[in-house]
Amino acid sequence: MLTFPSWPYAKKAFVLSTSIRQVPDILREKITVLSMKPKELLSSLSSNGFTSIYVDGGKVIQEFLKEDLIDKLIISKVPVVIGSGIPLFDYLDTDLQFKHLQTQVSSNGLVRSYYERQRSES
Repeated sequence: MLTFPSWPYAKKAFVLSTSIRQVPDILREKITVLSMKPKELLSSLSSNGFTSIYVDGGKVIQEFLKEDLIDKLIISKVPVVIGSGIPLFDYLDTDLQFKHLQTQVSSNGLVRSYYERQRSES
């Protein structure tokens, strides 16, 4: 985020970070840095009128999955094997069931698969 030459998104972004305290002046109106747990974040955003969010980033996705807070999942695959980095999935206490909705393949090799969380009726 801090290395983007300009902010490419029209919507406001909430960045979860325990290390970033300030953003450059040029991004202040577009980015809010927060340090919250997923449930606390969702409660705060909901009370401010937000009804859905896009979650990205390996560790952030893992925290939301651990708390079973993901309703829809888009897994994008590119034809590049990365030798290091944060894995998308980490250990979970229980299995989470998702239903495959569709997969799209682009001419450049990008593959996007869309899933919806299946929760048991209780």
